[in-house]
Amino acid sequence: MKQTDIERVIKYGSVKEKIKLNFIDVAYFNTTGIETAETNGDATLITKDSILTDKERAIIFSSVKDPKDIKYWEQLRTFNKAFLMFKPYITYYAKNFDYLTAQITKCTMARLLHKSYNETINDILEVVEEKKLRETLVKKALESLGEFSAIKYQEKGFLPFIIIPDAHTDGTIWKRIEDLNDQIKDAKRYINTINAFLKKLLPLTPYKQFVKKEEDNIKANVEQCRVNIDHYILDRNINTTVEDWERFTILRWEDVEVEVTDEDIEDIKRAGV
Repeated sequence: MKQTDIERVIKYGSVKEKIKLNFIDVAYFNTTGIETAETNGDATLITKDSILTDKERAIIFSSVKDPKDIKYWEQLRTFNKAFLMFKPYITYYAKNFDYLTAQITKCTMARLLHKSYNETINDILEVVEEKKLRETLVKKALESLGEFSAIKYQEKGFLPFIIIPDAHTDGTIWKRIEDLNDQIKDAKRYINTINAFLKKLLPLTPYKQFVKKEEDNIKANVEQCRVNIDHYILDRNINTTVEDWERFTILRWEDVEVEVTDEDIEDIKRAGV
């Protein structure tokens, strides 16, 4: 918020505008201010932890005398308290997406590593045409790749190769995708409800920016997971059923529809009473 805008409200604004400015300052401290206080280094030098001075807050507080203004102050105080009770859950959801993205990335890297091992070893085996030596090398490869559940593969009339089955990681990644899709639906409903509450009852820009930042982080994680899965399923070395393909589907954040009711907003509102 520009200093000129703050000065204008302090000097010439209505009492209601001054009250809202006070709570914008509170919201700023509860988001950017707290983050700044927890940050070491140059960030603490260039970012303020509040937008009002103690003197400006005192001027605003002294102007709140009329019953209707006192009522408005108390309403915003109650709504602010309610938001702060739900704020940690937004961060909790965001961190869950960080975790699930890391796990899906780990599975993808494992599968790509398996694929690299598989291709490299088979490239070596392909140039070994002496049957006994080929069998010896396959046996040694299977022993070395035991932790990857590698198996011998041999078609009739041909020398053997090795295969690292995708099933070694499929079960894990399917579970992660299932958890991710559940989180997408839950988080979007939660965030949309919070946004509706802010729009209707507590229209403070710092809180809106905080929620948007966390939502953008979640959306970026979802898209990263979708990219990872595209890499994961590329050039699979076994047949995949239609049912299995469906289990690799990650929901698009934008495509998930959620309904926010007045009762949902009231539930948040009542938490601050």
